[in-house]
Amino acid sequence: MKYFGVSDRGLVRNINQDSYSIITSEDGDVFAMVCDGIGGAKAGDIASRMVVDYFSKHFSEHTGFMDLDDAMSWLRLNITKINMQIYNLAAANENFKGMGTTLTGILFTRVGRLIVNIGDSRVYGLNYEDEFKQLTEDHSLVNDMLKHNEITLEEAKNHPKRNVLTNAIGVWSSVKIDITPYQLPIKSFLICSDGLHGYVDKNKIAQTIVDDDVAASMKIRKLLNLALKAGGYDNITIILIELEKGDN
Repeated sequence: MKYFGVSDRGLVRNINQDSYSIITSEDGDVFAMVCDGIGGAKAGDIASRMVVDYFSKHFSEHTGFMDLDDAMSWLRLNITKINMQIYNLAAANENFKGMGTTLTGILFTRVGRLIVNIGDSRVYGLNYEDEFKQLTEDHSLVNDMLKHNEITLEEAKNHPKRNVLTNAIGVWSSVKIDITPYQLPIKSFLICSDGLHGYVDKNKIAQTIVDDDVAASMKIRKLLNLALKAGGYDNITIILIELEKGDN
């Protein structure tokens, strides 16, 4: 397994509120995550960094899971803990009020793989038929409107409330956590914030990922450049994970 990550402020924002990490545990498991901070001037960067720092410490010290149920329970417990830490900090400090973050990632373990999602960052997968699919569901107002047929897909792309989240870490005292096992054979996973998927067409992303003649580190740079050429209106964070057939 090979993995590469990059994070960029973009061309408009004053600070980068995104954070990411690719962490290896004592048992050799890997947890790759992207966190997109929210709250504008209200310390979204602190919220995203708190999540990454929390898991960098606790997952790196972990000694392995008995099975996927054990891994799911560990994720739920620790996400709940960091959610309360951020929520309590925001409640106690006016400067942090309203801060929060997405958390989207993949846990690779000896007992299987889990995709975790909170918010509107995304995981995509490329299979051996070169089919590129979104593997997470956005926790956003616009996605809820789409599911209820209140707007069309075209309307959703430019909807004035497309950045409104219905779920995030740290904003509420409880958090909804999507955890999905994914055991199908896969060539590569892409984890990204909406600074990429919100401005670059999915087909353009797929065309970049599918090219076997380009090194993964260059694919990451190409994707970043596509987001910047689209205006760089948001922070951009991308993790690309390429697997060998033996990894499946």
